Parts: sequence; structure tokens; C-alpha cells
Amino acid sequence: MRVLRPLVLVICLYPVWAAAQPGPVGPQQLVRQVARAPALLPPLPLKEARRTLDAARRQFQRGLPTGAQLYVVTRGLNEAATPELLVVRVLNWRSSQLSGQIIGTTPGPPAPLELPEGEVLDWLILHPGGREEGNYLGKYWDLEERLTEEEE
Repeated sequence: MRVLRPLVLVICLYPVWAAAQPGPVGPQQLVRQVARAPALLPPLPLKEARRTLDAARRQFQRGLPTGAQLYVVTRGLNEAATPELLVVRVLNWRSSQLSGQIIGTTPGPPAPLELPEGEVLDWLILHPGGREEGNYLGKYWDLEERLTEEEE
């Protein structure tokens, strides 16, 4: 029953959310969303992202279409040793180990990062035409923001 209510809510609100979509998310928009994210992440999008991660890994390892890119969201420590969410552009995924570059808002070269697959919280495949796959946390935050704006 605890899972059924949020699932029904998501199913009922999906048409509203889909109609209000401003367009595809880009890496910088994802970085901004992650920077504003609350400390406590919503469990249902996390569960769906983890459930579908294996399919994203297989798709990446088979080879993404030309121009498509895989990004993942994970937790890391900043300069002050405080946990924060990071967006990582995946460059390599062997077995259960990913390597890539941290995408941030600060200028300069992206920092390299290696992480185990188990530390991935969410994933996004961004296609050149703007189509996206995954991004469960981002879609949740978009919907939450739109619902909050409608209430005001």
C-alpha cells in the first residue's frame, strides 16, 4: 500500500508532467538540478534508476549511437570533505567499474573520477536530437518544481 499510492500519483500526474516539459535536459541543466537537490533523495526515482541501470550499462558497452553520451549521478566529497552529488560523463565502463569526468559549473578541465557501479544513483543517456533516457531524479525534480509553481 505504501508503494501503491506514490505509484498511482506518478501515473496520474505523468500526462501533466509530460505536457509541461520544456525540452530535453542538457548536462549543464542536470548539474544545476543536482546542485539544488535536497540531501534526502526521493526513494522511488532512485529505485527505478537502480532497477534500469543494468540496461544502461549494456547499451553503453554495446556502443551508444553517434553523438549520444552517458552521464551518471553519484555522491562524492567536495574540497571541504562534505558529501555532495556529482554528475559524471562516463568514458569507460568495464565490468562493474566506471571511469569518467566530473561535469561541473566551474570553468576549467573536468576532473577525472573512477567509481564502482554500486555508487551510481541515477543515469542519463542524452542523444544528439535531444531525446533522453533515464534521468529519473531529474524528471522527479522537474515535476516537483512544476507542481510547486502551480500551487503558488
